[in-house]
Amino acid sequence: MTSITISGALDHGLLREWLRDPAGGPGAGGTVAVTGVRGRGPAGTAVLFEGTGPDLALTVPDPPPCDPTWWTAATVRRRLRRVPDTAACASPGLESVLRTGGWRHPDASGERPGADGVLLFKPGMEVTAAALRELGDRLAECGYRAERARMLPGREITDLGAAAAHYRPHTELARRGVLTAEERIALLRVYDRPGFRARFGARPQDLDVVPAYRLLAEERVTAGELEKWSTASAELRGLDSGAVDGPNEIGDCLFVNVFQDAASSGGEAVIVVNPHMPGVLAQLERPGNSAVAVLVSAAGGRPLPWKRMRREFCGATDPARALPGSLRGDALAGLFPLRGTTGEPVRRTNNGVHLSNGVVEAMHDTLTWFGIAPERTAPGRRLARAGTDPAAVLTRPFLEVSGRRRAVATLTDGLDAEDAARALATGRRCEADDFPGAAESARRVDLAWDLAQPLGHAPGALAVLVTGSVGRGRACPDSDLNLLVVHDAGPQAGTPGRPLSECRVVDGVRVLVEYVPLDEAMSLTSGPHPSPTGAPPFPAVLRRLGLAARFTGLPLLDDRGHARRLAERAGRQSVPSALLAERLDEVLRLVSGPHGGRPDRAAVRSAAYELAVTALAARPPRFHKPKWVPSDLRTIGRPDLWAVLCEAWQVGRPSRAEVTAALRVSAASSATDLGALADARALLAAGLPSDALFCARFAARAGLPHGDPSGSADASLPALAERLAHLAEQERRRSAA
Repeated sequence: MTSITISGALDHGLLREWLRDPAGGPGAGGTVAVTGVRGRGPAGTAVLFEGTGPDLALTVPDPPPCDPTWWTAATVRRRLRRVPDTAACASPGLESVLRTGGWRHPDASGERPGADGVLLFKPGMEVTAAALRELGDRLAECGYRAERARMLPGREITDLGAAAAHYRPHTELARRGVLTAEERIALLRVYDRPGFRARFGARPQDLDVVPAYRLLAEERVTAGELEKWSTASAELRGLDSGAVDGPNEIGDCLFVNVFQDAASSGGEAVIVVNPHMPGVLAQLERPGNSAVAVLVSAAGGRPLPWKRMRREFCGATDPARALPGSLRGDALAGLFPLRGTTGEPVRRTNNGVHLSNGVVEAMHDTLTWFGIAPERTAPGRRLARAGTDPAAVLTRPFLEVSGRRRAVATLTDGLDAEDAARALATGRRCEADDFPGAAESARRVDLAWDLAQPLGHAPGALAVLVTGSVGRGRACPDSDLNLLVVHDAGPQAGTPGRPLSECRVVDGVRVLVEYVPLDEAMSLTSGPHPSPTGAPPFPAVLRRLGLAARFTGLPLLDDRGHARRLAERAGRQSVPSALLAERLDEVLRLVSGPHGGRPDRAAVRSAAYELAVTALAARPPRFHKPKWVPSDLRTIGRPDLWAVLCEAWQVGRPSRAEVTAALRVSAASSATDLGALADARALLAAGLPSDALFCARFAARAGLPHGDPSGSADASLPALAERLAHLAEQERRRSAA
């Protein structure tokens, strides 16, 4: 046990609080953690910590540069995170960027920059030579150095489009974001309460949800008025307030606030998506402002893990919640020399600095502020080694995972390259408005929310979920609304006559409510599945997995966490490897052709479909019905399987007229699956022509010809069969792993 003894009057209670979060952890110097704070009267305090080496002594400066207890906590934290080879991580002359506009470390590599992240001093901040020298010292103590630096005036930021690029997911949502089903539930959870109706004169369900830039384009408010209101609201209530009249985060990079002004739109309230973004971008691009960007690279032998850099070196988004020793926290306390250009301290709405949150955002920031391609950076090379194309990662800012929108940068926050690659493989890259079923899903979520209140508060009810197409955010105009009520089946439930399910029509929507006892839900989500020796046939396993996957729907009410736990259990289920191997063998048999000859079109169609179903069975969201196979393949990040399915079933990129013609042909066949045909019509109405054409052809599969009469299309069958065989072998390796 080692100690640091501090001479000077301190608030021991505050010091304990500010050091309670361990300053150490896996990283430089091994594991270091504060184990106690012991007061020695008004003249001395000892901080005990795990570690080796001599005891240390500190004296609070007189006068102190800030609150003496904060100075002590910051100094102790910085001392404990200091790497052994700090001297080798210097950034000499970094402050010269203020004179020259550009700087490069004497030892920097031109072709293969480290680029572990970018630190940005935001516009509106007075960046001094002292601040840059202090930054270099703090980077060095963590095992990093500045690799390059740039100072960009507001006009150059505008010309480069760097402001919008830097905040791309936030900006895209402010321009054209639509709420997914999950975000709609989050909105209602915050706002649907009596205080909202008293404040705004309406229910949140009845208000428009409008992206900020659309509100400006419709001239319902000026940019100056929007910025003034949004800033004042955030300063008063906080960034994620939980209040009906403050900003609230309801999704990744997605904030909403309720705007109402007697002079705008007749005083009607409107829910605004990311109302702060026009002001944030305007500040970045303001001609009198400038930004200083610093490219940060690991330099020491054992640099701090990047997750610790974010938390301990940079600090929490709100400077008032940042740790002592962090840039944001110390800037607010007066210990780090950074203030606004007019002398104001850092604050919630401009916390002074940004630091990339992980490998993906590091690549994005490096491209935005230094023009360095992702594949040239250290994070990009690590992602490539993990099997992910670094350039492709930045093409779209969002990922759709089972109908839920995740910002790529948020999803990969704090992850290393291998974990980030795995996370990116779980979904489909998409844009802010790339959710065709959002409007129909949101309408049904509002119905579900109202229905869930009496259902969830009935005796014995434990949780209420919305499942089916609405739970996946892909409702069509004629979609049903499926609700799942998990309840306690014991005598305390008080409902011995409870039905297994019930059906009703509400506002023109067919509502199906299913009641499942908790013990049955636990059984359905139990795992692993039976051993290969006693394994049931594959269709039976598929059905069980599908039943369990309902519990991964969206919780409407889940006060005790039952829905969350059931979803976790359902996600951990697996298919016996022997069954997967058996299905993949069938795929290989189909594409090999009779007696090893050339396969026909029907066999290739069947093989492509069976391969898709097998891949979906192996992981959430599981296989449910043919209608969802295309969207499910995209949402689990398997465009390769969707591509071969399209080719096998001759789908391509059809026009609406082509799909309509295919629907007529399918309807004329006596062998057509009428349920699948109805699904195809619904997909066309939802604006998904490729999915609709596949579903229409699948509905009439028994009557489809085995090949193109001209023979031209079938000439490609051998190559397609070879691709299917390769993918089947690839899927075999995935399942084995």
